[in-house]
Amino acid sequence: MWQGQDRGKIKVISHGKKLKHFGMYHEAIERYISISGLASLVNLSYEYVDHGLIVSLAKRWHLETNTFHLRLGEMSVTLDDVHNLLHLPIMGQFCEVEELEYDEARSHLMDLLGDDRAKVSTEMKQSRGPIVRLSWLREVYQECIE
Repeated sequence: MWQGQDRGKIKVISHGKKLKHFGMYHEAIERYISISGLASLVNLSYEYVDHGLIVSLAKRWHLETNTFHLRLGEMSVTLDDVHNLLHLPIMGQFCEVEELEYDEARSHLMDLLGDDRAKVSTEMKQSRGPIVRLSWLREVYQECIE
């Protein structure tokens, strides 16, 4: 049951094997990945997924509280869990996103992605602001690694 509707059997898919052939990142952004502290995630994927475990946890997930309801009580995933499982550094304050002006955002996108002004401007107009869609970033990324 999901939000009061029976959605049938849960289908669990792992794309771990496909990711190995994808090419994790372009050398132009390697430095930024290293600085971010997220380099340990680059090669992290699971080729085997425990279907029973995933289905059991999905059935016990409560959207209202973002917790799992188990026989022993409620359980949530903490930052400490993320640190221990993924070996990510959890430190400092949570970062706030600084909103950029339209021209400043366009300039950053042109500089960092190497795209021309017209292409970046078209995407920002379509996104209605100093933002871009993830699908557009994927397209740009694919062009960079080819």
